[in-house]
Formats: sequence, structure tokens, C-alpha cells
Amino acid sequence: MSHVGATTPSQLTTTTEIGHVVGRLPGTRRKAVRKEIAAVVDRWWEAAYLSGADSGTKVSAAFPGFTPGARRRATFDRALMTNRDLAADSVTPLMRKVRLDLLAVDQRARSVTARFDLRVRTTGERTRRLQVRGRLFLTRQGAAWRIFGYDVTKGWL
Repeated sequence: MSHVGATTPSQLTTTTEIGHVVGRLPGTRRKAVRKEIAAVVDRWWEAAYLSGADSGTKVSAAFPGFTPGARRRATFDRALMTNRDLAADSVTPLMRKVRLDLLAVDQRARSVTARFDLRVRTTGERTRRLQVRGRLFLTRQGAAWRIFGYDVTKGWL
């Protein structure tokens, strides 16, 4: 069985947009939240799907930015939340999109739902396209955003 993994991080950039905002949040803060959340999602995608979560590293390393509880759950759900179940030689991203719904209190983002769509091409015995999509639930812990829950689906196109 081949292991999945690209040798370098993906060159395809993630498209991130703001969807619904409940509460007041100034434009500069919206932009900052958009960049911060995109970075959290990108780190997970790179670690879990695009740069070799099946390369022999500890599976929990595939979940940067997750809270300890979410990391435990995602480790249990590793066939869904990583590329560990794929028999492929390489994974190439085709699309990376994120849409953010924000909850703001006192003009600060307090909670975010990130709706995402990641599509990749795998090569190996067969060339196939895979879609991973769903929602990530994030809250700020200290100076960083953390994923505390998820609702994810994965399937072949």
C-alpha cells in the first residue's frame, strides 16, 4: 500500500469569504478574523490531507489548531479527518474554499463557523477526485483561534 503525501505544501491558495455576521464587527476586524481562521483551516488541511498525515507521523499531529477534546475526537475519526484511509501515491489540491459565519459581541468576533470545501486529486492505482467538506466550529482561546468541533463529510467525486 502506498502512502499519501505531497513533498511540498500546496501552491493553491485558499479562498476565504465572510458570510453571515451576527452582531457588529468593524471591517478591519472582519479582515483579521478571515486571515486568522484561514490560517487555522490551512494548517489542518496541510497536516491532515495534503502533506502526508499517512507518512508515519503521530496521527494527533494532523490536527493543529484543535482543542484537546476535538483532537481526541478527530484522532478517533482519523479515517474521515485525514488521508489515512486513502491508498494513493500523491494528493494534489484542486479547490480550497472557506466561508465564515461570525458571532460578534462588543465588536469582537467570539465564535466562528467555517463552512469549507476541499477537493483533491489522488494518484496511484487509479486517479480519482476526493471532496472533503463540512463545518468547523471555532472559538478564541487566549491569542489563538481553536477548533472545538466539526461536522465533516468525505467522498469520491
